[in-house]
Amino acid sequence: MANQVQLPQMGLSEESAVIGEFYVSVGDAVQVGTRLFSIETGKSVFDVESEFEGEVLVFFCEEGDELPIQAPVMVIGEAGETYEAPKAEENKPQAAKEEKADSAPKPLAATEPVFTGAAQDALSSPRARTLADKAGVNVSQARPTGAEGLIIERDVKRMLDTGEMAAVPATADGAYQDIPLTMMRKTIAKAMHQSIQSMAQLTHTASFDATQLLAYRAQCKAQPDTKGITLGDMVLFAVSRTLLQFPEMNAHLLDDTIRRFQGVNLAVAVDIPAGLVVPVIRNADKLSLLEISNEMKRLAAACQDGSIAPELLTGGSFTVSNLGNLGIESFTPIINPPQVGILGVDTITLRPRRADNGTVGFYDCMTLSLTYDHRAVDGAPASRFLQALCQNLATFQSLLGGKNA
Repeated sequence: MANQVQLPQMGLSEESAVIGEFYVSVGDAVQVGTRLFSIETGKSVFDVESEFEGEVLVFFCEEGDELPIQAPVMVIGEAGETYEAPKAEENKPQAAKEEKADSAPKPLAATEPVFTGAAQDALSSPRARTLADKAGVNVSQARPTGAEGLIIERDVKRMLDTGEMAAVPATADGAYQDIPLTMMRKTIAKAMHQSIQSMAQLTHTASFDATQLLAYRAQCKAQPDTKGITLGDMVLFAVSRTLLQFPEMNAHLLDDTIRRFQGVNLAVAVDIPAGLVVPVIRNADKLSLLEISNEMKRLAAACQDGSIAPELLTGGSFTVSNLGNLGIESFTPIINPPQVGILGVDTITLRPRRADNGTVGFYDCMTLSLTYDHRAVDGAPASRFLQALCQNLATFQSLLGGKNA
């Protein structure tokens, strides 16, 4: 009998997922490892690969359908082979996105806004943008039928074939476009709101002289094996070592218990088009600087292409969020419960400093923003942790203990 492909369990807490985009069509030959379709959960966007070899015989759902975990999605088998159709209750979409097309194509409204760059990328799939670019049209003008309002390849094809375009209603205040929240964005919104509501969060900010940090970064860039090490990697290394001295920061608050960890599982915020994901570097305190750098790049790449394993998005004992490359000088990061702290990494700025002889010079200054849960950690120990971290970064080569990366 043919093989049924089911919606996989991508996380212990996930009960459903949205079908994003099918990468194959009925009649296509697939191998083990062939990408079949993408799914969006509350944590990230994942690609599902085939575990079978054969031909795609049938689909049981459409792009944009929200299905329960283990629901049948498609069948792979030999051409002409019989298969068992799912029961209605097994595959009933929880939030199917039904297309409501009018009988005649609709032109663009005169006030139709044109989306470019990041705004356009956020609303359309890569294949849709590629096809639109080749045809010389604006992908944002296609009428979306993908998951949560995503413009997919077939939408662009229909626009090219029929001339049908999405129209945005004009109002007295100008044009606008309503974009439905994705499952991932809803999950992020709920988690952030719950974090703010349930914790006594307070943020302290401190800065340090980044001269030695920048000097070591230049030294790393000059060597082929270490040229990929970034300032962010160096901060992660320093955080993993400093947390060992302050176990109250490397902890979870669980009802009436504080669980302090002996090792550091360092969570790091990663920005992807679908939202924010936080992969975890396991046992970061036992890794070298170069190992942390390589692991961070591996995790970030997996987040970007949707191949990140769900278990790598859980279990962090402390989180680092870096907005320094965006020029942010100070911000208030929000704690990821049940953790009790999160570090915000800010940009480097020039700051004046008076020398002993009375002259004023400038130095490279980096700022760090520490948010902590005041229910679990008092201001003094939180400040001492931040002070020690700044000192370790200001004297980074001493922190390395004379070792190379």
